Amino acid sequence: MEQFLVLAETAQTTDQSVGVAGGIISTIVYMGIFMIILYLFVVRPQRKREKAFRDMQDSVKIGDTIMTTGGIFGKVVDIVNDICVVELGLNKGVKVPVQKNYIAAIKEPDMTVKKEEEETDKKEEKPSKK
Repeated sequence: MEQFLVLAETAQTTDQSVGVAGGIISTIVYMGIFMIILYLFVVRPQRKREKAFRDMQDSVKIGDTIMTTGGIFGKVVDIVNDICVVELGLNKGVKVPVQKNYIAAIKEPDMTVKKEEEETDKKEEKPSKK
């Protein structure tokens, strides 16, 4: 009888150890799947954006109108290594050296006035007749 109880106890501990091993394996599988999903939806797109941004900064050439990370627009007049000499504002005598790392975009400033804002301002100014 005692031998039967000993065998039953060893069988029960063996079942528990198999259950623990199965739990560890399933946890590792879930973690692996989570890491793959994280890579596909977060890491990879971020690397693509960073590469496109670096390519944009490396493609700056003399004559381009740029916007710095501070929001200042200027025209590139000279490039030395990783420094761009930028001409700022309407006064052509102001030239500032800017590192390529601080170029946010290659684009012209949008200085147009939107007509929708003008129309809504005119409608608000007219007094209503009653």
